[in-house]
Amino acid sequence: MLAAYLGSDPEACKSLALIASSLRQIDILDHRLLRAGRSAQIVIVDCREPIHDKHGRAKLSPEPVKLALVMEESLDRQAVFSNGYSDYLLWPLTEQEVLRRLTACIVQFAQRSTPPFFSADPIVQNSCSLLAQRVDQQITLVELARMVGTNRTTLTTRFETSFGCGPMTWLRRYRMTEAADRLRNGHESIAKVAESFSYENSNNFSTAFKAFHGLSPLRYRKMIRRREKPV
Repeated sequence: MLAAYLGSDPEACKSLALIASSLRQIDILDHRLLRAGRSAQIVIVDCREPIHDKHGRAKLSPEPVKLALVMEESLDRQAVFSNGYSDYLLWPLTEQEVLRRLTACIVQFAQRSTPPFFSADPIVQNSCSLLAQRVDQQITLVELARMVGTNRTTLTTRFETSFGCGPMTWLRRYRMTEAADRLRNGHESIAKVAESFSYENSNNFSTAFKAFHGLSPLRYRKMIRRREKPV
């Protein structure tokens, strides 16, 4: 699993990478050193300084598991979590804290069962953001390519390099992951959930959901509720 450091302090990145080296499941790299096409499941955003990078906060939608690196004396927990961060790391770093919080991120990502959402390729990452913002709309590959300033062949190739699949397959995976979350945590009807992900026919949605998760939306919701029911 790869974690990308977003910030301009190479010493902070080196310290994080050194601490994380004892965890076999994760590597930490400065995002500027990621070759085009590499994707990251965890992003550490250095909030000790303003972000002016092309992969800044506004470009992290849909978001991977995201950590905020903050100064200990200026920690504002409410601001951290209201800004969409999964957790935070305090500066100066302590090895035990970093290892525990990174381990929690690994578990969190595994529980999501989602595809990676961060790519070192700006065209791919911008496409992911646009697709997530329009998850309730129909969009063609040609339209998406035009919106990010490229052509369909180039966009497909760069998606496959980053994620091992094309943009439309990525979008289906994203929709099915988000749909499962809605079914798990909400009370909307299956038809309403289907509509919110641009499925006009709930039967088509059920077929797509079962192909991805192995269960129909109704059986998935019942299974989750049985698991979460107090004994």
